[in-house]
Amino acid sequence: MKNIQIHTLGCKINQYESASFLSSFEALGHRIVASGCNSDVIVINTCSVTNKAGAQSRHAIRKSLRDNPQAKIVITGCHAEVAAEQLKAMEEMQGRSACIIGNADKHLLVDAALEENHGDNQGIYSIYTPVNEQRRITPLPVRTFGSRTRAYLRIQDGCNSFCSYCIVPHTRGRSRSLEIDDVRRQAEVFAEEGYREIVVSGIHVGYYGADLADNIDIAGIMEQLCHTTPQIRYRLSSIEPVEISEKLLAVMAENDNFMPHLHIPLQSGSDDILLRMNRRYSTSRFAETVDLCQRSIADLAVGIDILAGFPGETDEQFSSTYSFLEDLTFTYLHVFPYSMRPGTPAAGFPDQVASHVKGHRVTHLRRLGEQKKQQYYSRFLGQARPVLVEGKRNKNGRLKGFTDNYIPLSFAGDDRYHNAIVPVRLEKMNATTLEGSIIPGDHER
Repeated sequence: MKNIQIHTLGCKINQYESASFLSSFEALGHRIVASGCNSDVIVINTCSVTNKAGAQSRHAIRKSLRDNPQAKIVITGCHAEVAAEQLKAMEEMQGRSACIIGNADKHLLVDAALEENHGDNQGIYSIYTPVNEQRRITPLPVRTFGSRTRAYLRIQDGCNSFCSYCIVPHTRGRSRSLEIDDVRRQAEVFAEEGYREIVVSGIHVGYYGADLADNIDIAGIMEQLCHTTPQIRYRLSSIEPVEISEKLLAVMAENDNFMPHLHIPLQSGSDDILLRMNRRYSTSRFAETVDLCQRSIADLAVGIDILAGFPGETDEQFSSTYSFLEDLTFTYLHVFPYSMRPGTPAAGFPDQVASHVKGHRVTHLRRLGEQKKQQYYSRFLGQARPVLVEGKRNKNGRLKGFTDNYIPLSFAGDDRYHNAIVPVRLEKMNATTLEGSIIPGDHER
């Protein structure tokens, strides 16, 4: 039996894949241990979506090498995909037992991690198949997400869009969908394990089904999931505005276990910038989509991604973005400064925006996002909403969870409510969350 550490950076798909590694190690009788424990193998599932994510990945690798001088290090994920040679050349890697595994070969990771030697090479070696040649999704079944109340279900991988700022199509390859039966089977496993909520995820989840022979799309698979496991609450991860259809909204409206919450990337409120980003919609189309969503689904929460300081973004174009968002009805913003990614078209664009300007714009957008969030939350004061109670309490010892429409709540209660869906009345709003109280009654439905 070996002691295994798993460190995960980045997106929901990385978290799903790390859960698959965890499930496989445990099934083979090995022990998953926390950071700081004596370990035989350390797996680091890296991210490369921004410069910061790449730097964090390298920091995690260096720290693991430094803190665990006898452990075998296994590095995978998007940073391993684009920077394998640089990782091999790191000073801390020299003389160590290490394996670098590309995204297309993650299904081989557990066997590679447990292998004592790789041929005659006991140092650093790679397992790498070009990800852009892959036409089938890597099989990575999951049994457990540990102590979480919700699980992520990866139904799709890869992206065909090639936005000019994004490295992901180069690290994840073309879009590939999980077969329908495998999607349903994974959802049933999570239900058997006691999870009450599943976030249906993908690198570009709206592409789901385009490469399958079953004539199914994202609306169809969500409908099947809602019907197959009606005891599970479903959320859909980030989906592009052009892939939100009336059919998808009808599925949400007709199924009580499809939560009224959508996260829709905008990236810029300037049509000129959207064009240079190689996005496939205009601001008017985006506004129409958000309006359709809110007319179709009562109390819908809408989250939006924004990228500030894209190359060439002028003060006027930033003002257009701010004004567009100011006039739009939505729930919250995720704001990111543009990060240059070598290998993308935008990295070679002229007029790169200075860091301090990007920082200023990010600050203004985040303030606007907080205003919108407070406006949305205040609408529900005095109302009761169903809340899935999480296993961990907040720093004040109160229970916590999210309403169906993604409002974070804290409230008093004992441990019997963990992993239960309970009605909670929203009573008091503070800077980041709402406080409420459980409505007495039958909470074990």
